[in-house]
Amino acid sequence: MDFPNRDDFVVVKVSQILDYGAFVDLLEYKNARGFVHISNVSSSWVKNIRNFVKINQVRVAKVLNVDEVKRQIDLSFAGVNPMRERQVLSQFKQINREEKLIEVLAKQTGKPFNDVWAAVAEPLTLEHGSLSDAFEKIALGYDPSKELAKEWIAPVKEMIDKNIVVSKKELSGLLKVKSLSSEGLSEVKEIIGSAEAVKGCGITYAGGGAYNVACAGLTFKEADKILTSAMNAAETKAKKLGATFEFKRTEKK
Repeated sequence: MDFPNRDDFVVVKVSQILDYGAFVDLLEYKNARGFVHISNVSSSWVKNIRNFVKINQVRVAKVLNVDEVKRQIDLSFAGVNPMRERQVLSQFKQINREEKLIEVLAKQTGKPFNDVWAAVAEPLTLEHGSLSDAFEKIALGYDPSKELAKEWIAPVKEMIDKNIVVSKKELSGLLKVKSLSSEGLSEVKEIIGSAEAVKGCGITYAGGGAYNVACAGLTFKEADKILTSAMNAAETKAKKLGATFEFKRTEKK
């Protein structure tokens, strides 16, 4: 059985509540069980422990002491501030989600989980920081051939198409373009086309010579980069053709 280290923050699930404390299962350590004494349930005075912990409640606890011989792990809820708890739970949920996706891929390909993890999860995590970020980038069109062997490209994309919905970040604005040339309509289409050629940016007619511009990316920073690139391309083309160009961003809420 694996054990956490002293001062680690671990994700636990309350399995038994007694008058003097609570037993919990350490979700990241298979078959590991810990104990939170009533004095470590909260930083405030605890009269009734059941007002502070519930059966099957998932919490973050700080490791106070580990006795591997006795297989005893002493924990504290009081030593965890709300910000740290949110961070640890978020990371736990992400890792849990990543493992489930690799399980799906293993089942899909008929390969052992450990083999799939080594071939897919490890190289993508090394390159992109996390498997979740890598999968989202692939969902948005990123080519993972640099990190993955050819045999894994199609299965990974298939798994992502079926299991991942990317929440894109979008920035928008209003574009006004006008040309007094005899070829004005054609020139305006050319200007709009130069912006639409930037991947991730879409433009729709709003009426009166105005166009709604919407550009999306994995992050607001990426969306901003795409929007800026599209509008720079359109403005350059407008100046070249002698057309007027005006763009105003929509305030991000």
